[in-house]
Amino acid sequence: MSDVKRPILITLIAVIQLLVALLFIALGAALCLDLIVVTDLDPDMQGLLEGGGIVSIVFGLIMMVVSAGFFKGWRLWWYIGVILWILELILDLISIVLGGFAMIVPLIIAIIVLWYLFRPGVKAFFKV
Repeated sequence: MSDVKRPILITLIAVIQLLVALLFIALGAALCLDLIVVTDLDPDMQGLLEGGGIVSIVFGLIMMVVSAGFFKGWRLWWYIGVILWILELILDLISIVLGGFAMIVPLIIAIIVLWYLFRPGVKAFFKV
């Protein structure tokens, strides 16, 4: 664990990531267990939904570990967290370009989080 006191917003980011991770896992489980019913769905599409459920569960588990790493100040998980937030930013940009203007809020959040993760006090906490 780091000798530097954990920045307050890192705690908030870790909690938000944990909650989002739990949502990803719940959604993935619902897709894999056919709890989400879509009528008149082609069998191939059903398989695609189940595959998406598995990806959602894996991504949720990774986010849970990143959240724990943010709580503990683990350097490796700072890097992985940065990569995940960059991926989020890219996906939000793609969604906006394709007409999903509701993704502007997550895009702004991703930009703020990335900016914050590179602040000197935050990097000192993670010993980066």
